Amino acid sequence: MKKHLIVSNLSVKYKQKFVLTNIDFNILTGQVVGIIGPNGAGKSTLFKSILGLIPIQNTAKILYNNLNLLDQRDKIAYIPQRSQIDWDFPATVWDVVLMGRVYKTGWFNSFSDVSYRKAEEALKELGIFHLKNARIGELSGGQQQRVFLARSIAQEAEIFCLDEPLSGVDYRTQDIIFSILKDLARDNKLIIVIHHDLDKIVNFFDQLILLNKSIIAIGDCSQVLQENLLHQAYQ
Repeated sequence: MKKHLIVSNLSVKYKQKFVLTNIDFNILTGQVVGIIGPNGAGKSTLFKSILGLIPIQNTAKILYNNLNLLDQRDKIAYIPQRSQIDWDFPATVWDVVLMGRVYKTGWFNSFSDVSYRKAEEALKELGIFHLKNARIGELSGGQQQRVFLARSIAQEAEIFCLDEPLSGVDYRTQDIIFSILKDLARDNKLIIVIHHDLDKIVNFFDQLILLNKSIIAIGDCSQVLQENLLHQAYQ
């Protein structure tokens, strides 16, 4: 059964200046949804708002399956930009993927047999189980993205938020990553991707949100990728 992610009346202010204004949308699971817009449009801020990482206006509502999303934090997974991750941290692939089980286990409890099994299954699903003992910083960009996707799968997340996951990876790896995301969507997950390159966008996304501090347009690619709307967003 499809579930709804509903964001309504969302505004975010930073240093007395609004960086997001009156954001409203309702999107269904089972899709790969792209968020596009110019630099400084508030794309990453929107993610952080949904994740509860930054304060939002009191009147805002963020609901998933008709319940407050922040009461269901285990349902949402965040994969930040690669530039925001400390790749020198001495963690193995196995360490990173097991971190996806913290919500289920608790910070100070030992991982259960179920958690170990979920981590192993996620690594095998993404074809990187053979890398489980490798240091995360030693991997290619595409392998690193797969590790964080595996962590999200082990978490048993239903909403995946990826901030520019294709940055720094070659076209072949981009296709592999999007094939994985499409498979997750077919499993009734909701995949939300911040993306900056419009060249191949039509091939990837079921729906687009065009953003520049407020929503310019939302719909399928043919509805959103219109010259007048893009000019309005990117001018």
